[in-house]
Amino acid sequence: MTIRAIILGLIGAVLMGAGGQYAEKYIPGVRMVRGHLPVNVFGALIFLVLLINPLLARLRRRLRLSGREIAVIFAMVLTACGITDAGLMRFFPNSLVYPIQHNQTQPGWQKMGVLEMTPPSLLANGGKYSEEVVENYVTPMGEPGKRVIPITAVPWHAWRRPLMTWGGIIIFTLLGVISLSVLVHRQWAARERIRYPLAEFASSLLQRDEQGRTIIFRNRMFWVGVAVMATIRGINGLYLWFPNSIEIPMVFDFSALRDRFPEFMATPLAWGIYSARLYPACVALAFLLASDISFSLGIATFLGVVATYIMITMGVDMSGGYLVGGVREWTSFGGFLAMAVILVYIGRRYYWQTLKQAVTFVRQPETDLPAVWACRAFIMCSTGAAAILWAVGLDLPLALLTIFLVMLMFLVCARLNAECCTFFYKPAWMMPGVLVGLFGLSTLGPKVIIILGLVMFILTGDPFECMMPFVVNGLKVATDTGNKVGRVGLALAGGLLVTLVVALPTAIWADYNNAAQGQGLRYACGTYDSAERAATQLALSGELEKVNQYDSWDRLRNMRPAARFIVAAGVGFALLIACSAMRLRYTWWPLHPVIILGFGAWTIAKYAFSFMLGWLIKVSVTKLMGPTGYTRARPLMIGIIVGEIGCAFLIVAVNWVYYLATGMVGRPWALW
Repeated sequence: MTIRAIILGLIGAVLMGAGGQYAEKYIPGVRMVRGHLPVNVFGALIFLVLLINPLLARLRRRLRLSGREIAVIFAMVLTACGITDAGLMRFFPNSLVYPIQHNQTQPGWQKMGVLEMTPPSLLANGGKYSEEVVENYVTPMGEPGKRVIPITAVPWHAWRRPLMTWGGIIIFTLLGVISLSVLVHRQWAARERIRYPLAEFASSLLQRDEQGRTIIFRNRMFWVGVAVMATIRGINGLYLWFPNSIEIPMVFDFSALRDRFPEFMATPLAWGIYSARLYPACVALAFLLASDISFSLGIATFLGVVATYIMITMGVDMSGGYLVGGVREWTSFGGFLAMAVILVYIGRRYYWQTLKQAVTFVRQPETDLPAVWACRAFIMCSTGAAAILWAVGLDLPLALLTIFLVMLMFLVCARLNAECCTFFYKPAWMMPGVLVGLFGLSTLGPKVIIILGLVMFILTGDPFECMMPFVVNGLKVATDTGNKVGRVGLALAGGLLVTLVVALPTAIWADYNNAAQGQGLRYACGTYDSAERAATQLALSGELEKVNQYDSWDRLRNMRPAARFIVAAGVGFALLIACSAMRLRYTWWPLHPVIILGFGAWTIAKYAFSFMLGWLIKVSVTKLMGPTGYTRARPLMIGIIVGEIGCAFLIVAVNWVYYLATGMVGRPWALW
């Protein structure tokens, strides 16, 4: 790790966090981040290693970046991807303004006073309507063609309190995520030796021989894979611009199944069965996975649809949602909780010794000093985030439980990414729905529902871009090239702080400058709709004022766990434990526990066909050619990944150049 690498990584992180969120919102057709395999970051890595770094070496040898330096830069930029879009900025800051505007046209909200139930420090201008703060936010302040306003034109007086409150919650939470990533790194990477397929792919581009040449570039099978994907994507890229040319189809239409089995195919997520799209990079990644993992990811959607269809025909109520929960959501949560229990159990000795040293400051055997300090930082950051939530109106037990559920989601999503390559994964459950199932809607009350909903959308709005999977992959790539995990963790934390300091106010300025865009209206206002329903029910029963005055003890004493919550979460927990036990005990067992967590996840349904095809290719190669054939085919698959992502990066670059030159949007296209 060098000063040069830190500076370049910091610049890249700020550009990705602040500039990337601006591009995502206000440059049409641009997707800076999409899932945990962002084309712009991995594509830039490919071209840096393949073209730019060799060119720098020719100009002057000292200009060439080493593998260690590139890994640190890559890790810092990758971490910033957790800020750019769905990880944070898709919902912040618009979720703090749209409810104020929407309240003006919602008589139900006004009657029940749900907006006034929100703690003032959580909304812009304390939740009070102001034309300067609200109307200037949703309409552009500048004239068309002259839309750049000075930063002083932003009504900062209305944003100081929410910036301090949410800034504290966000910083504590995300620093806690980095600390947790450093804490589990040794256990996952060195002790359990899980695969990290995304990191393995990136690290393969940085491994060099004694002459400084990239090792995999000398493998012919690698270049065959690159050539195949360059041909396919090149032809399809030309088709985007010249529709009269040929196109290689990547979609398989099995709609006949929908006509043959209309009731079954009307089941939620059944579209993943009859509408199959081929993602070659996903097929190649599935080939690199353990066979039971790729098979489980491939078949999870089908089994989930079958189970859902059977329950619907039996009359089971399958309704639900992220804010109120339901059978599908609570079953998924039970599986997540079981997975976390298993992870802790597997590494119980290491985690216990690390925790003892972190708390007592007494040296313990088999501990790692960076992990000890990471454990201390994680405890402090989690406590700090919970303390802020307590200060703004959540009961302390609820505040601690909220942060626990947020970290639980991050942890398991990161583990699934590192072990199972779920590069685009969103679980079926969210934190408020779990707490509603545990406490009951009438026990929580509308004020608590509002706070929980805002926390959910801002911290975990769309977990398929949550930060922890980015961080664990960045740490793995950096340590694979010889960097120390503790130093890399500090670099990531420092880069994150600087990026947030720049990105949060930049997002507010950009929204006033361009007229705010994003999904804050639909999501944040959905929170207030749920709060209105809860307030109406409580008002009709005469308990609204009583519930709003509940303290911690009252809420715990009156909690009413839903029977459906207990049964559904218990089933999910038991199924995952049983699947894990069978996998550990019997070598013939074909399923990985990820199959339970794939039930109800639309992101798994989207890639099920590609995962199944990757499994089929791997099984065929292994059966026909043995382990040697599999080893020889691995560079081919890595070449396919490099070729697809590299070509996707080129297509994105062409669209960028076209937009900058003409001011018009290029041809819409997305890899994932």
